[in-house]
Amino acid sequence: MKQRILFYLIFIFCFSASCQNQVAVDDIDNSPVFNKKDKAFENVFKILDGTWKGKFLIYQDLKQLPKDQVSMKDISLKSLEKDGLKLVNSIDVTQVYTSDSPFFQRVTITDFYPDTQKEVVSKGVNKIQDGKVWCVVRKPDETVIHDGKIEGGDTIIWSRDEQSPQRVEYFKETVSENFYEIIGWGYYEGDDTSLSPKLWFYAKYERQK
Repeated sequence: MKQRILFYLIFIFCFSASCQNQVAVDDIDNSPVFNKKDKAFENVFKILDGTWKGKFLIYQDLKQLPKDQVSMKDISLKSLEKDGLKLVNSIDVTQVYTSDSPFFQRVTITDFYPDTQKEVVSKGVNKIQDGKVWCVVRKPDETVIHDGKIEGGDTIIWSRDEQSPQRVEYFKETVSENFYEIIGWGYYEGDDTSLSPKLWFYAKYERQK
């Protein structure tokens, strides 16, 4: 009986210590405490290690439809062929990824806006924490948090759903050895969420030799 009580006390102590040592999801400086639930995602970000360059394109939908008439989850390049999409911005992007461990990867993102000659540098992480997939990017004016879901062996679905201010986003990120592609959409403050998304996104980045 005493051994059983001692076992429970040790378990509770270790569990409490683990909880106390766990970092916040938006912490990009410190690695989380990893556990058995994280093991299934080991090295899921590893293929991104290195330097990537490409363009991030932003389209505005000038002919929004009722949401139920547009595929919101099953998106592909065909989604960008919708009538009414107009290219409104093009950003030159450089991303440098470095894995600290099989579950924690750092990234530096440099966005260059050709129209204004403005350069913005952000820091972030891809990480596995408590059995969940996260991407956290600290921009100069905000911290962006997306939760992820693995689709197949080469695609991650990133999304966020925030209010006050409204920030609803859905991205499909597909990675191969030398290229990776992003297709997605977003609703922002003042956008009517009963209609199809006002903004759509596409990016294709190439690994640098």
